[in-house]
Amino acid sequence: MSPPLAAVTAATVQGLVPEILLVAAAITIYLIGAFTSFRSGWLLAFLGVAIPLWLATPEGGDSLTAFGRWMTLAAGMALVLVQGGDVRPASHRRLGTCEEAGTFLILLAGLSLVAVADNLVLLFVGLEMVSIPTYVLLGLTRTSAHGQEAALKYFFLSLVASAVFLYGMVCLYGIGGDVSLAVIGEKLQSGDVTTERMTLAMLPLAVGMLMVGAAFRMAAVPMQFYAPDVYEGTSTPLAGVLSTLPKLAGVVVLVRLIGLVAGANQPAALAYAELFWQVAAVLAALTMTVGNLMALVQNNLRRLLACSSIAHAGYLLVGITAAAAGTGSMSETVTARLDGADATLYYLATYLLATSGVFAAITYLGHRWPIWTPTTPRPPREEVSTVSDLDGLASTNPVVAFALGVFLLSLAGVPPLPGFWGKLSLVTSLLEVDWGMPVTMAGRRVWLLALAITLVINAAIAAAYYLRLIAAMYFRPADRGVQADGGLSAGLAMLGCLVVSVMATFSPRMLAFDDDQSVSAETPAVVASLDQAHHD
Repeated sequence: MSPPLAAVTAATVQGLVPEILLVAAAITIYLIGAFTSFRSGWLLAFLGVAIPLWLATPEGGDSLTAFGRWMTLAAGMALVLVQGGDVRPASHRRLGTCEEAGTFLILLAGLSLVAVADNLVLLFVGLEMVSIPTYVLLGLTRTSAHGQEAALKYFFLSLVASAVFLYGMVCLYGIGGDVSLAVIGEKLQSGDVTTERMTLAMLPLAVGMLMVGAAFRMAAVPMQFYAPDVYEGTSTPLAGVLSTLPKLAGVVVLVRLIGLVAGANQPAALAYAELFWQVAAVLAALTMTVGNLMALVQNNLRRLLACSSIAHAGYLLVGITAAAAGTGSMSETVTARLDGADATLYYLATYLLATSGVFAAITYLGHRWPIWTPTTPRPPREEVSTVSDLDGLASTNPVVAFALGVFLLSLAGVPPLPGFWGKLSLVTSLLEVDWGMPVTMAGRRVWLLALAITLVINAAIAAAYYLRLIAAMYFRPADRGVQADGGLSAGLAMLGCLVVSVMATFSPRMLAFDDDQSVSAETPAVVASLDQAHHD
């Protein structure tokens, strides 16, 4: 007998309390901005995120839900502080920040909804609640024709990606006959002849569409080309949002889709997982390589960080590859103490931490000191935007230079910083698939080994442009210097990310989501062992 509607509704509402609070806070901020002259919208947004974060770890439910919510709100708090340090001229900030702050909370609510979604409808609604507020923020923050171009480019490409992803969902619905992810997973693993035939017929289209849709949000190949132009054309704080939150959405979606066939041993489910890891592996290799090679020739900071973001999308896809390849009976020989899903989420946490810190530091730096003489008019202020703007930063702003150096080295994967443990967990998760099996050209182990080598090579390439930034700060003389007028809130976000990074350096396990109900196996055992070795 099905439970009463009232009981189901109450349970649903109770499970969505953080998301409801975020939407309520957004509406409140909108109303305050509409009827008053209050201009501290980001302060209200900070309070609007703090309360849901306090309630964001519900008892029960799967660990992916708890992880997604917690990372959404934790990153949201840091990015709210960064947004509060926006250095745009007052003429470009409208009458206040309430519109932007409220829209940002709607974005966080959508991202959190993606994390809790257990059916295709909620998943799509959550993704659109991420995309639409992003359009609005890009439109509100544009300060030039270039910014307008960036907003329009992101808008139209996002529409295409959403349509493609929706079509992939339709294919999944056709396979499972239901919008529930649990029901679709049961159908894939049922061994039903009709389901197997439909799955094999629709599988390439479904997986391809879903991967392309997720690739746009992660800025991965083949949907990566928009990122440098969009990042350059918007504000530094919003570029930080684009570098982090959409990636979180894309990773959570892919982990959810892999979970459909967790532990499967039926032909349809195994075919789904097999095609999934093959597509993910190709995209991972291409995305890492394209992103890093593009970053090598960039001089604009936001374009460089956009290319870096593309490369990190490739690293995350490495974990997705390992998760899909280690699914079901395909890998009975896996030692399986560390799986790809856990490694992916761990690396995602290290990436969000370091990237938020980088954008917080750049926002805090604000503008360069202008150069003029008493006989010439004072030129307009110029934002810190190029690599040369960081020249001599260690002598003029040593704390900011140190923090920025830590974040960049973490992104590069330099030991013993958190990014190193993250990359190591990705490589380990790949190598543990089919552990003990012979490496032959006909087996998949050789392809996973090649992907691991590709990751290591790309990490070395990435170190070149990250070290170029550090060299500018520490080994070049100061040109004009910077004003460091980005505001106290951006400075606090930078220091907060720095403290957590230092703590995670000595205790890597603190960024691993430790829960009794793991995403697919145990929490990263390698992280625990490395942590112990580090202390020893």
